[in-house]
Amino acid sequence: MPDNESHPPAIPDLSNELAAALEVALAAAREAGEIGRRHFRHNVRVERKPDGSPVTEVDLAIDALLRKRIMGAFPEDGWLSEEGEKGRQWLCHRRTWVIDPLDGTSGFLRGEPHWCVALALLIDHVPVLGVLHAPALDATWWASAGGGAFLNGERIHVSERTELAGSHIIGPAAVKRPECWEKPWPQVEVRRYPSLALRMAFVADGSADAMLAPGRKNYWDVAAGDIIVREARGRVSDIAGAPLRYDEKTMRVNGLIAAGKGLFDEIRSRAAGFRCGHGSRRRDKGKGKGKGDERP
Repeated sequence: MPDNESHPPAIPDLSNELAAALEVALAAAREAGEIGRRHFRHNVRVERKPDGSPVTEVDLAIDALLRKRIMGAFPEDGWLSEEGEKGRQWLCHRRTWVIDPLDGTSGFLRGEPHWCVALALLIDHVPVLGVLHAPALDATWWASAGGGAFLNGERIHVSERTELAGSHIIGPAAVKRPECWEKPWPQVEVRRYPSLALRMAFVADGSADAMLAPGRKNYWDVAAGDIIVREARGRVSDIAGAPLRYDEKTMRVNGLIAAGKGLFDEIRSRAAGFRCGHGSRRRDKGKGKGKGDERP
């Protein structure tokens, strides 16, 4: 596969426009993170959505704050949030903010630190800015188109690993099940985290060599991580190796792969041979599955 097939269309120089947006996004994410930090490992009110996923008072409070801060600064922009209305109006805007106020809600409720506030800015339906703020990890990742990717102010790059055997993969438990793949995986370390956005962040900063997430994923879970991984010199695609698109009314992408260039093609090739449906989901039936908490 040509190297550029998993990359979105080229965009013009937006440095001045993105500098102002990034300043607002970072400040808003950190302020929102303090709401999460105050409630973390305390009892919070939880309700269930029609799909069974949890939504807490913290999700809603963060969502309200982010909308106030961002739309107050950029009132002409579009808005697409997990906790907001899901109409098609956002598709009509040149600029749209895509928000997950609390990615990894189930982990948050279990007292695990792997949850974050996720913000992305789309211009002409392409992610050009992303911020992931994880208060419990004291970590903030961000990137803007052409500006590189950063973790707490330090520039980051994806792993340069080229050999799959012995690598660190964030993915489904099914990676360890040979019957789920046309070509079984070599020995790898498999990690799992409740936040899909943070899985992408860990690839971007080299903490993991690659991540794989079969199944449909929501725009708000992947848009910020998409630009962060790409600006960290990595590659991102759907499960078939195609660029992620953010112009569909379904607001979902067909699975997710993120990796350095040295492993991307092999991960994509193996992902094409995944044959267990949603993998180990049946074994997790009845367990809590929050936003971004795919099992596998």
